[in-house]
Parts: sequence; C-alpha cells; structure tokens
Amino acid sequence: MQYRIAVLGCGHIGRKHAALAARYGKLVGVADTDQEKSTVIGRLYQVSAYSNLTELLAQTEPEIVVICTPNGLHAEHSKEALRANAHVLCEKPMALNSRDAGEMIQTARLFNKKLFVVKQNRFNPPVAWVKQLLDQQQLGRLVGFQLNAFWNRTPAYY
Repeated sequence: MQYRIAVLGCGHIGRKHAALAARYGKLVGVADTDQEKSTVIGRLYQVSAYSNLTELLAQTEPEIVVICTPNGLHAEHSKEALRANAHVLCEKPMALNSRDAGEMIQTARLFNKKLFVVKQNRFNPPVAWVKQLLDQQQLGRLVGFQLNAFWNRTPAYY
C-alpha cells in the first residue's frame, strides 16, 4: 500500500521530501506561496501544484502532509492538515513555543492522527555518544548545558 502524500513548502527541504514521497509513496500534490517553486516540483513529479494548503488538502485528499514551511507557520499548517484528516510529518522545529506545540499534539489526538517531527540529527555519532553517556549516567548531575551549533547557511535561509 502506498500512502497519498502531499508536500507543503517547496524550498530546499521540501524538494527533498517530494523526492522521497514520490519514491516511497504516492506524491499527490505540492504547494508553496511561491507558485513558481511549486510548479517546478509539480512538473518534475507530474502532480498538481497549489499556492496554499487549503487548496492542496481539498484537491488531493492526502493521507500524509509534510510541512516544510517557514518555522513560524509549522503549528498553523500542521493543525490545518490534522483537521483535514491527514497525518503530519513536520520539519523542525515543531513550533516556536510550547503552547503551539501542545495545540498541535492536542489536535492530533482529537482527530486520531499521527504527528511526527523530523529529528534526523539524533542519529549523528556525537549526538548518539552524548545520549549514551546520559543513559549510563556518566556525566553526573546536570545543572545546565550549552550547545554551539555551526551551520553552513546563507543569510537567505534566515
């Protein structure tokens, strides 16, 4: 059985999700407020392209919606997709605050849908190593921590 998958947000990560959806499921549509971006991906995978989530949901009736929009829109878009009876795979961060994250979880529960959040870095060797140290209680009592992450991102990303 192949799941009917729609992708919202056709930037760099959205393109990757569209490729995976087409390979492992049935990509049924894509959407982006930048119609040129969604049109390019739609043509590539021979699916319809839309300019907003509401049209995407109504026209394609996906079983899964992948949310790849700007961070501040994740909660709103996830809840709309969940209310439309779709499971959601949301890019990180899940939400910008705990209230929105809680509302996303509650909406998923209310509509009996799954809500997944991308956390691919948990498989990185340094992260796995720190997790192992924590599990084995080798770091003592933690009272705080600091994390420095160095990303290769252009100003356009932000």
